[in-house]
Amino acid sequence: MISDDAKRTFRRENEAYVFSLKDLGLSFRVDRLRRERHELNGELAVDCDMAGARTVGGSLSVADFNLSSLIARKSRAMHLQDRSRAPDVDWVGLIEELCQRVLAEERAGTPSVSLRDIPRPTGDAAVSVLGVPLLLAHPMILFGDGGSSKSYLALYMATELARQGIRVGLLDWELDGGDHRVRLEAICGGAMPDIRYKRCDRPLVHMRDEVQRMVRVDRLGYLICDSIAFACDTKPEDAEAAQRYLQTTRSAGVGSLHLAHISKAEGGDQKPFGSAFWHNGARATWFVRAGEPDQDGRIVLALHNRKANLTARRVPQGVAVTFTEGSTTFASMDLQDDPDAAAELPVPLRIRQAVKHIPLTRDAIAEELPDVTVQTLNRVLRREVQMGRLIRLPGVGDAERFGVRA
Repeated sequence: MISDDAKRTFRRENEAYVFSLKDLGLSFRVDRLRRERHELNGELAVDCDMAGARTVGGSLSVADFNLSSLIARKSRAMHLQDRSRAPDVDWVGLIEELCQRVLAEERAGTPSVSLRDIPRPTGDAAVSVLGVPLLLAHPMILFGDGGSSKSYLALYMATELARQGIRVGLLDWELDGGDHRVRLEAICGGAMPDIRYKRCDRPLVHMRDEVQRMVRVDRLGYLICDSIAFACDTKPEDAEAAQRYLQTTRSAGVGSLHLAHISKAEGGDQKPFGSAFWHNGARATWFVRAGEPDQDGRIVLALHNRKANLTARRVPQGVAVTFTEGSTTFASMDLQDDPDAAAELPVPLRIRQAVKHIPLTRDAIAEELPDVTVQTLNRVLRREVQMGRLIRLPGVGDAERFGVRA
């Protein structure tokens, strides 16, 4: 912050600059800064409480402004003088001072610091819900095919965060408030937590200011955005679209979960649909696959951790979702208990699960995993022993057994 005295201050607020003159009742705010043809442009808002000034809700003027242009400075000063009806104010001098200070700050940038002097983060870095670590300061993506219960699962996660005292906001481009209200009651009954909801009809990058305000006013600690494809300002295949979207997300200053779809191409379950920057820019990504409903109205969700930058990469997590009249329950489950989901688990995990309770011979393990070739089985067993995750135990004759460490 630069401060001349108590009546005249120049400071930075997040991504904006504010120049305040209390003795004149004026405040200049420059926001949405960007470089265009080597010139610095932004949105200049001028608030004024001078008697007789022609303001709208306290604002004398709000318009785009080229801070690098001398002509633009003089033109804006004349406009402000006319709107304020205050010819004695040195508007040219004030605009000139504002521009010089902003340009100097932008050129100087943020000073470097020693990593060892940065305080360690306080509080939890993540909250685990159904085995999924929800990062409280970074964006992550949950992606899957249409109809895989992503939105329902995300709403359940919101209720669990709320129960732990974390206020959650839901930004919705796909459904509407009534749909989510019905689902919330099905999950929680009458004891519904306060999930803040906003129906969205514009791209997220165009909603930056109102999302920041929502986070601030509603005291939010987490955001859920449903979903990326509808919230993009251009096609999700564009790298620039992913970059702008994720930059806007980070400007909110809280952790966030973003729902996305998958590509129909081979390997579409490895990364979210669109540019590789979605997968690269998110700090964690999870793929969700939904099984077929059984006769009791239960479906099994298999959650696969495709990327984890800030936590250990998790083994696949199972979630049983049961739908009854007016009620929906979510519960963690072992994917080994579901034949369809178990067949998609990584081979090392399936082997460790097979010998979890009793050591087995190589032939017995092969019988437990009939879809795994002998070559793959031998290779994985050798690697798991080398990594110390399995141990060899003596058996009858040459039939050695494999087990897990006690």
